[in-house]
Amino acid sequence: MAGTHNPALTRSPQLPPKRPRGRLGRWWRREPVGTGACPQEPPADPLLVAGRRLRQRREERGLSLRQLALETRISTAVLEALERGWRDRLPEATYLRTMLPLIERHLELPAGCLESVLPDSDRSLSPGQRREPLLQRFTPGSIDVFTTWQGTLLYGLLTLGLIYGVNLQQQQLAAEGLLTLRPIPPLPAREQAKPPRPERALLRVYPDLRPLEQAAAGQALSQWRRGQASAPAASGLLELQLGQPRQLRLESASGVRTSLSSASGNLSLPLTGRFRLSVEPPPGPDDRVSWNGAPLKAVKGQAGVFAGP
Repeated sequence: MAGTHNPALTRSPQLPPKRPRGRLGRWWRREPVGTGACPQEPPADPLLVAGRRLRQRREERGLSLRQLALETRISTAVLEALERGWRDRLPEATYLRTMLPLIERHLELPAGCLESVLPDSDRSLSPGQRREPLLQRFTPGSIDVFTTWQGTLLYGLLTLGLIYGVNLQQQQLAAEGLLTLRPIPPLPAREQAKPPRPERALLRVYPDLRPLEQAAAGQALSQWRRGQASAPAASGLLELQLGQPRQLRLESASGVRTSLSSASGNLSLPLTGRFRLSVEPPPGPDDRVSWNGAPLKAVKGQAGVFAGP
């Protein structure tokens, strides 16, 4: 009994379950996701980490962005882009390499702690390898004249070249006889005195030719007043033809004072000097007032008032 082997009683190996076909089979073949695995957090941006470190160190030293920009000569926009992680507002890596050491030294940060903001290709290069692209990209338009040694050197060479060019030009002009290198002495004192102009010599001989100077001294006004005083007073005949009775008042410079309450008809009065005549009511179209035979017009704006001569 023990030596006999019955195949029917032997336990057959267990086969794996058959996978269903179709869409259900595709679901079956999917591997189950482990429930115990935790999702990995994305790595922090090196630019943000460096920006937080830079801002923390700046605030510890009590500096504002403007103060730090003035002390390091780096624009406020670049410092703000570094602190906030604005990669699109950062300058090229060539300029960042010169700015980062300045910031690290000024804020007393460890050397190279801010190099994470540089691209991976630039961080992997050694300092000796970094100089080669910098020198290859060196152009006069890519340097700052007043803050870098390249700019100072270029400015000095340009100044020396201009001085040398001016010197060559002066030598060439002197060789052609177009430039006098010896100083010109001043004229003697006796030659510096200019001779009097002809018109001034004429005024010395004929001082009456200076009407403006005489007017400024008041001579012309005094002469005019003397002429007015010596001129004889004008005399003439005042004639009136009045059709209706009117009131007359007459005053003259010679002292004549006449007042008539009702005067009509023809009236002739010889007068000397200026006079003023008032007729009320004013003369009509048929009336006439004349001086030396010429009609005398009334004073403008005053009807019935006449003055002359």
